[in-house]
Amino acid sequence: MLNAARLRLRYQWVSGTDRRVVAAHSWLAARVRPWVAVTSTARPDTPTIAYAGVPDGVVKIHQLLEQRREALGRGTTDRTAERVDRAAVLRGLLPRPADLVAVGCSAAQAAALPTRSALVLPFRLHLLAYLGGGLDQWLGTVSESERRWVRSARRRARWGLEIAADSASFEHFYHRMYLPTMRGRHGDRARCEPVDLAREALFGHGVLAFLTREGERVAGSLGRWDARRGRLTLRLFGVLDGSDEHYRDGSSRVLDFLLLEWAHGFGARTVDFGGIEPFLSQGIFQRKRKLASRAVLGPTHLGAHRLWWHARHDTPAVRDFLVANPVVEIVGRDRLRAVYFHDETRPPRLDLARTHEGIDEVRSLALDEFFAR
Repeated sequence: MLNAARLRLRYQWVSGTDRRVVAAHSWLAARVRPWVAVTSTARPDTPTIAYAGVPDGVVKIHQLLEQRREALGRGTTDRTAERVDRAAVLRGLLPRPADLVAVGCSAAQAAALPTRSALVLPFRLHLLAYLGGGLDQWLGTVSESERRWVRSARRRARWGLEIAADSASFEHFYHRMYLPTMRGRHGDRARCEPVDLAREALFGHGVLAFLTREGERVAGSLGRWDARRGRLTLRLFGVLDGSDEHYRDGSSRVLDFLLLEWAHGFGARTVDFGGIEPFLSQGIFQRKRKLASRAVLGPTHLGAHRLWWHARHDTPAVRDFLVANPVVEIVGRDRLRAVYFHDETRPPRLDLARTHEGIDEVRSLALDEFFAR
């Protein structure tokens, strides 16, 4: 019992949405706990990327930035991690030079950092689908292309959704789906939820759903259920044995759609697809927006942080990265705005459509202006 209570407390500290917990955790991370810095390099003609600030950003931000650099065909060749002086970082100083710099800190700290060639972004967004208006109303706002794709997928195979509550199903999901998928997708970057915590804080207070294809479990999702708010927060996902086959056949897309249909019947008013970083180039950002999801600031302590995003050097490689990776910035206190970079030879990535809900504005930012101001 004592261990279970500790696990529940740990979950509330890390992932809870109680305002007092959020305020305490974010304040300690920004003002008290030691800060860290990570700098990584790739080929000589690619930007060096640095993250400094609250420790959560090493996984949440820096690893994502490395992945976005790798998406341009430029793998990481060297990485250095160290503790860093908070006061020095807040003066815009890092222990190692870098072309692109991200600092994870409080809103007040971000506002005090230099504004030249810099934007202030949310540290963490969540994507929410609202079902309270009824299933037909939600379906009416889902992308027509997504509805068409799901109809086609349902004709190609017999899909089903199975809700499981037995411990053997949890073990099957965790060890045959979740862990292999995390390791296959993220390699040595994988940061998996510990099995005891997942069992006690999620499975014990949530919903475990399996997607079946022709009667076989091929994918699964584990979420936490908040009956008071009518919210299902999806936390862990996996496909059987992490197999690429189940990505190619669209299992994750079918699972999301069937889960939303089921959640409405279950009484959920909101489905939270979980946290995401403020870079529109992520595939998950594009996929979830098609399900009429709304972008909001994260409800946990991560959502209270801000990300100072700074281009220190104006080089072709830096410009390539910025144009390839549009961002969501904070306007005023909490409004969200999509920002698409461009210059004379690099058009804005308007093929990366923003989420239709929750992002109040869009702006196209010329890089010459960005670097000059």
